[in-house]
Amino acid sequence: MGAQAQSMESPRIDPAPLNVVRLTPPVEATLRILLNSVPYLIGAAVVRQPAVGDAVEAEVGRMPWLHDRRLLTLQLPDDSLPANRAILLDWPVPYQAEWVGAPPRLLLSRLVTQDRTVGVLLGTLISRDQISAGAREALDLSCELIAAAVGSDSLATIATTPPPVEEPRRLVVVPNEPTPEPESSLVIPPPAESEPALDPKDEQDERDRQVVDEVARALDELTDARSIGRVLRDAVTAIAGVDGFSVALFNSVRREVAYRYKVVGGDPDSAEMGRQAVDDGPDCYAARHDRRWHSFVREIGVRGPEGVEARKISVLQYPLLAADEVFGIATLQVFGDSGFSDHATRLVLRVIEVATDRLAAVRRAARFQPSLSPSESAAAAVLPPVAAAPSFQPVSSADAPTTDQILNDLVTKCTEIGLPTTFMVGVDPAAGLLRGELISNSSAARELDYALGISVGRFTIELSDRYNAIARACREGRIVTSPTLDELVHPLRDADGAATLERLVQGGRSTIIPITVSGDVVGALVVGPMADEPGFSTIVKVRDLVNETASRLTEAWRTKR
Repeated sequence: MGAQAQSMESPRIDPAPLNVVRLTPPVEATLRILLNSVPYLIGAAVVRQPAVGDAVEAEVGRMPWLHDRRLLTLQLPDDSLPANRAILLDWPVPYQAEWVGAPPRLLLSRLVTQDRTVGVLLGTLISRDQISAGAREALDLSCELIAAAVGSDSLATIATTPPPVEEPRRLVVVPNEPTPEPESSLVIPPPAESEPALDPKDEQDERDRQVVDEVARALDELTDARSIGRVLRDAVTAIAGVDGFSVALFNSVRREVAYRYKVVGGDPDSAEMGRQAVDDGPDCYAARHDRRWHSFVREIGVRGPEGVEARKISVLQYPLLAADEVFGIATLQVFGDSGFSDHATRLVLRVIEVATDRLAAVRRAARFQPSLSPSESAAAAVLPPVAAAPSFQPVSSADAPTTDQILNDLVTKCTEIGLPTTFMVGVDPAAGLLRGELISNSSAARELDYALGISVGRFTIELSDRYNAIARACREGRIVTSPTLDELVHPLRDADGAATLERLVQGGRSTIIPITVSGDVVGALVVGPMADEPGFSTIVKVRDLVNETASRLTEAWRTKR
């Protein structure tokens, strides 16, 4: 502790330059993927072992720890840390550097390949929160990949004696599933020694393909939305164990739901979940954004023996897309806030994609219920999307921009008129949240995005927050000015963290302009943060750009773009 305190209080001196070895493609690519996969990780470096002076194998992002020579010459015994598993340490930052929010933590991992320590992974994590299960899995997998890349050449140069002859090892990768699939009652003898062992990942892929093929065969002769919905209900229940499922098909003329197939469980809580509906209409968040799925958590009140209690529900929505048109929403719900596994989410997506063309065709033909005439040809209702589409197109797909293109144009135009730091949030009414969407490309905006995660969806604010200026502007539908950054980032950062972030981006004054489409606030453009408040003429220009964007969104959503 005395040595650490002396290191933190000593005056800053210029350290000797580090010898950073040129990045090898596998290590560089894995480090950059690691930075994008683990939230709040802003830097990573690899130090080879045994250490050779101050040589660093690879460095990406912001790594103040490398100036501490104790870490560069760190020799980790084989039993000091688990292999390829990261730990977090409160290590002093050299030279009292300022950081966003809480002081950074040192991420440390012993890199092991072929039972030999070949290096150490160091990282900078600007968060005091626990790492999520998904981020931990991405981190452990990255450690194994980096260890393999570093060890591929280090073992050849360091080893002095040939390794002893051992039995061949097999690496078994177990699929990441929250609950294992029920085992079959059949007793399968183990394969003979001469037969190659099957990769569990390949087995899982084969099972997934069989599920998708089985759904496709079940849909072959179906010509109405209700029958297709029943097949999808059985499939997603088997895959994800849902408590509620629905498919909503939109009216081709009016912005409303033309038909909805909906089922919930038989228990009282599931029935209450069905009565307190979730938004799955043409104006819901999932239908207005070009994304493959949208997930959030909502709460309902369930009456029990001790009164009404709150129950959380994880919601997963898939937009149904055909001929560049969102024509419906498939919604999955399950009690709890743990959500759906990544494997289940992607497999359900494949199943729904199999049924998308048929749902689009029966929606165009208005075949919602089973036909009363069994002799009627199924081909009359279920046609390929191009053949069943109307012969005229009022707006060509090449000329009609998507929602994301329209919003990107707004941010680009703000940069062109001298506003380099602007970002955008969208309103998700079903979850009661504001979600970060887009941000400009300036250096200050990148620092803000790095800290808050606006462009990757980590920036979320309760729409009912009384102290957040963006939430207030969206609730009241009016332009709101904010003199400090604290009013924008509350409650994601405390006052000290907001002040530190304000110094980092060199300003905190902002103006929030809500985006209103058809009388509803769907998002907001935040002009700032910046050092000086924009003038009146600048705000008028931005307001006109926002109004123009709202008009373009109205037209795009009217034509189901």
